[in-house]
This record gives sequence, C-alpha cells and structure tokens, in this order.
Amino acid sequence: MSLLQARGLNITLGGRCLIDGLEFELKPGEFSVILGTNGSGKSALLRVLAGLEQPHAGEVLLDDSRLSSLPRRHIAQRLGLLLQEQHDPFPASVREALLAGLHPHIGPWQRESAEQLARAETLLDEMRLRTLAEHPLSTLSGGERQRLALATLLLQNPPLMLLDEPTNHLDLSHQIAALKRLRALADAGYAILVVLHDPTLAARFCDRALLLYGDGRYESGQAGEMLRAERLGTLYGHPLTTLEGPRGPVFVAD
Repeated sequence: MSLLQARGLNITLGGRCLIDGLEFELKPGEFSVILGTNGSGKSALLRVLAGLEQPHAGEVLLDDSRLSSLPRRHIAQRLGLLLQEQHDPFPASVREALLAGLHPHIGPWQRESAEQLARAETLLDEMRLRTLAEHPLSTLSGGERQRLALATLLLQNPPLMLLDEPTNHLDLSHQIAALKRLRALADAGYAILVVLHDPTLAARFCDRALLLYGDGRYESGQAGEMLRAERLGTLYGHPLTTLEGPRGPVFVAD
C-alpha cells in the first residue's frame, strides 16, 4: 500500500524542465531521501507532493485519491510538511507556536486535549526547547527555529512526513538526533521523505533514494544501489571516493 504516489509528474520552472515523467511512491515504514544539486527541483517537488503547487503535468495521489480533489484540512491531517524557511505569521512564544501546529487536528471552538498538551511538553524537553518555551519566536537562532519546526511536525504526528533539509542550521549532535528520530518513526510504520545534501547521512539512515539531475532525468531505487560514488559523482558533477565507516559508506569529495 502506498500513502503517496507521483504519476507522470512534470515540473517546469522558468521554462526549464526539472523533472520529467516522475513515477515515485512512498510506503509506510520507508525512509526515503531526495538528492540533487542546487536548483535540481528538490524543494519544488516537495511542494508539489504536498499540494502547495501544481505540476506541469501528471498527478499526485494521497491514500489512492487525487491530492487536488482533497480538502486541505484532510491533507494536513495525513501529510506533514517541513519547509526550508520558517516564517512567523504572528507574534508568539515557542510554546504557543508549537501548539498552533495542532490547528488541523482539533475542531472549531475546541481546545487542545490533555494528551496533546502533555505531548507538547514532552517534545519541548526532547527537542531541548524547555528553557525557551516562553521566549518570543523573534529571539530564536536558526537552529532553535529548526528544532521547533521539527517538534511541531512531531506533535502533529501525521503518518506521512515530507521534510526539506531537516538538518539545516542544526549542529552535529542535533542533526544525528533528528535523523535517528525520523528513522525510528519509519521503523514504526510512518512514511518519511527528506531532502538532504549529505549522501553519507542519506546512506546511513535511508532505505530508498531519489536522485534528481535537474534536466528532467531522475533515478530511483534502493539506497544501497543509488548511493554509490560513481553515480553520485555524476549527480553532483564532482568525483567522490567511498570510504568504509563504522556505520556504512562515507563519501568524500576528491
């Protein structure tokens, strides 16, 4: 069973075809990664898969229904999205912004349940945001904002999560912690799709890989097959060497 399917997707920006005829699916229990150079269509693809933008051709299915035909509230309950840039729609504290992410999951005139409130407090601790809970969003660093965005997505708890560079702005320990958390969710049956720039981290954590070449071409398959030095060298336009690390291959630029 697929939670999300791309059928014959064509994405064109500025008259340039970035992705041509994409066939791709996300299944429960899979952790997939999108890799490609800057401008290859990675972020644009995530926005199309989330229904924020329309493809030039093709369609996206969510739970076997056309995404374009589904109410936004239903989509938000099934699909969570973390974008690269975080914007503050209104002045709020960290705790208030976290709880605002529950909007699609509570009815009109309802308040958060005791369970949801308890879960939010747990996430403040897990994402090391407890001491910042009452701070205004405007005072946060880039890494703190990213941890808040991750906490918000985890609080929403959708079965399908799309994340555009979730390690952006994070220091090394938080990068690994975030990817371990996403790996654990996939192992628990969630479908996870991330955009990453580090093929070494992709090889360590991901099951499947989608490579975007930026000229319409793409390749998709098992991570062990896709994430090889020769193929990645072609993808990035720079030769790579593979070293064997304790947790899998390490790709080093020559």
